Amino acid sequence: MTLEVDNVSRTYLGIRRNGTQQVAALGPLSLTIPSREFFAVLGPSGCGKSTLLNVIAGFEKPDTGRVTLDGKPIMSPGPDRAVVFQEPGLMPWLTVRENVEYGLKLRGIKAHERRERAMHFLKMVHLSKYAEARPHELSGGMRQRVAIARALALEPRVLLMDEPFSALDAQTRDLLHDELQRIWIETHVTVVFVTHNINEAVYLADRILLMTAPPGRIKRLVRVPFARPRQKTSSDLSIFATMLQKEIKEEVDKVASREFDPDWTPATRSEVLVDPAAEI
Repeated sequence: MTLEVDNVSRTYLGIRRNGTQQVAALGPLSLTIPSREFFAVLGPSGCGKSTLLNVIAGFEKPDTGRVTLDGKPIMSPGPDRAVVFQEPGLMPWLTVRENVEYGLKLRGIKAHERRERAMHFLKMVHLSKYAEARPHELSGGMRQRVAIARALALEPRVLLMDEPFSALDAQTRDLLHDELQRIWIETHVTVVFVTHNINEAVYLADRILLMTAPPGRIKRLVRVPFARPRQKTSSDLSIFATMLQKEIKEEVDKVASREFDPDWTPATRSEVLVDPAAEI
């Protein structure tokens, strides 16, 4: 399986001082993601990370170019791609199991098969004993694990994740990093993972796309040269993350110079761009 992004660009209607106009958000950008890769997308705010994910998901159409999966153009959402968002988006009136089954029900899967598949993936995320609980009875991290189980239950070829852990506390985030790494090793699903957290990308990914300030293009494609399973306390990972931080800071400063008051100037010292509690 190969996911290919070919010369994709995207613009939006934006508001400027002289009225509304088209604002370039993404690209043009081209890249290839092979089967079973864990591919992270990293860049400053507004660089088009989520836009790229939405185009791959089929939620948005590119202005130029196309996205293909095994040579077949992606024109709309489909069961071969599942999305996990920042917010779990669980339906509060359904049980945990019923939430995981929901997509399968829409696809016409029989009840006994839905239940069997839902319980399999709830066990994978260690939540099978909460199958009959309601979402409000779960913690934020548990709800996000249900969302991951719901996506995996569809048995997608590509799992798209849009900053899925950014709303969680540091301890829960660390736990889910380990869980996601384990799940990815077990399932071999291709993952496209959008994040603003450098350490998160280095810990999880095989390759990292560093994006420029908007309109988001490829600044650099980086292969993470560390074997799995990785240890968050590894000094090698910290050094590697620091190297990437320097490159991302250049793009963050470009965004800030456009958005901040004219008297703003970039800091002269190295700055930590992620939550210190989340450092590896």
